[in-house]
Amino acid sequence: MTNTGINIGRYAAGPSALIVLLLTVNLVAIPGALASGPYAPNSPNALTVVQQTVDIDYGNKISITTVVDSGARSVDSVRALFRPRGGSTVWSYYYPEFVVEGEGMSVTFEISTGPGSYYPPGTEFEIAIEVTSPGGDVSVARSPGMVEYLDPAKDWQRAAGDGYSIVYYGVSAPDVNSLIAQVNSRIPTLRDVLGVPDTPDFPVFKAVVFPSVRDATPSFPPVSQTATDQFLFAGFAQPQYRLFVQGQMNPTTFVHELAHLFTHEAVSSSLQGGLPSWLGEGLARFLETGSSSSSNARLRSSVHPDELLSLRHMQSIPGQRSDVFIFYPQAGAFVGYLVEEFGAGSMADYLAAFNGGQSVLRAFEEVYGKSLYEVENDWRANFEAGPLAIPSATPEPTRPAEGSSAGTPVPLVDYRSGSTGNSVPADGPAAVPADDSAATSTTAPVFLPTATPRTSAVNSEVSGNSGNSGTSGDGSSTETEGNSNPDYLVAGLVTVLLIVVGVWLFTSRRSKLPKRKS
Repeated sequence: MTNTGINIGRYAAGPSALIVLLLTVNLVAIPGALASGPYAPNSPNALTVVQQTVDIDYGNKISITTVVDSGARSVDSVRALFRPRGGSTVWSYYYPEFVVEGEGMSVTFEISTGPGSYYPPGTEFEIAIEVTSPGGDVSVARSPGMVEYLDPAKDWQRAAGDGYSIVYYGVSAPDVNSLIAQVNSRIPTLRDVLGVPDTPDFPVFKAVVFPSVRDATPSFPPVSQTATDQFLFAGFAQPQYRLFVQGQMNPTTFVHELAHLFTHEAVSSSLQGGLPSWLGEGLARFLETGSSSSSNARLRSSVHPDELLSLRHMQSIPGQRSDVFIFYPQAGAFVGYLVEEFGAGSMADYLAAFNGGQSVLRAFEEVYGKSLYEVENDWRANFEAGPLAIPSATPEPTRPAEGSSAGTPVPLVDYRSGSTGNSVPADGPAAVPADDSAATSTTAPVFLPTATPRTSAVNSEVSGNSGNSGTSGDGSSTETEGNSNPDYLVAGLVTVLLIVVGVWLFTSRRSKLPKRKS
């Protein structure tokens, strides 16, 4: 079937922007209409779904056939609407094929899940059928349940934790129960630090866990062919769908990704574009254990004081591998210092102020009573690192826009060992030591931090050797050291072109002048 759906989530400026904006207004109004008013399930205009069949071609599409009791109404047009479950997802719709037989109507449509229309496994779709009569009356049939996108070839099992559920296969129930017990012990700290209430209306998150990274990789977002072929990632968080996908039953990675989902809910206000990476990743790293001790030990054992990064250069994750090995423990150590020195309540207040519209720096000074960079120097003193110069008027750093990447991946790299040569063999993930003296299983790395792909965000505070950042063709981040220099080849070509044009203009002008008689 031809995909004629319209996903009204983004629109570009230009001559057609007004038309798309009008479509956006009409479509965004649909969710409220479905939940109340004439389209509510118990309203006179509400239709009834008699039967619904779902056929999942995993990795390609979801085919849905819905039979609606139309009550012998005349039908002029039909729209099939769907929306993935999440905090800020939007409705999409199709004008599908339909057949009216007596008082029933059969509607068939598809939700594309293949390349270009990726949805993570575990995504739940809300379905509605809108029927318009020749006179313009509109009636809606609501699907009684969600359509869950999972590979039907797998024997999926389910388990519940404190504020989250786990969908898994190929893992023993005792291992799942052990993971739940370890993760549940971390939840109270997550709630206290992030200021997330323990209330029934708070969303329940979902974790889709595969037995291995090899099994999970085909279900990850299409970052790059290299990442797929070499199994570079252990999992991806998808905060917009309130779920994450993980390639192993590892409690540390599980808590790290769950912390990202909790943090996303704590700062989900549209007033902001997202947390700087030092704070978002630092929170997830610290909340793995609720202590900064492991991050502090990593810095003291493997990082020279002069190598510590400046927070002004930590708005996004570094592109250089050597800096990444410093970034994660430093982010965890600094955020841990804030929580342990000033209390969990202060961090919760800081996030709340940021979520309410305050800038990163202004909110920090309001809550902590000192500037961010003064506290940074206090923290650096604990590692015998010299203080950094504090600018008199510090501009706000630029943060990556929210939702700018397909998800938040967890790379299969050991950030605790200090090794920069760790690679992933073709037959599976590399062995990752738990500490300096012991080794863990090759399928359960102890620390697999989140490494958000860079989006060429520019830090307005960076000067000197700030470099240019971006994403390489294989999906990995790259960074060029040194000052930003002009492209001399381009400049040379432009200069030559200008000279040629000047000579041509001069010659053509002389050819048009009257020749002098001798």
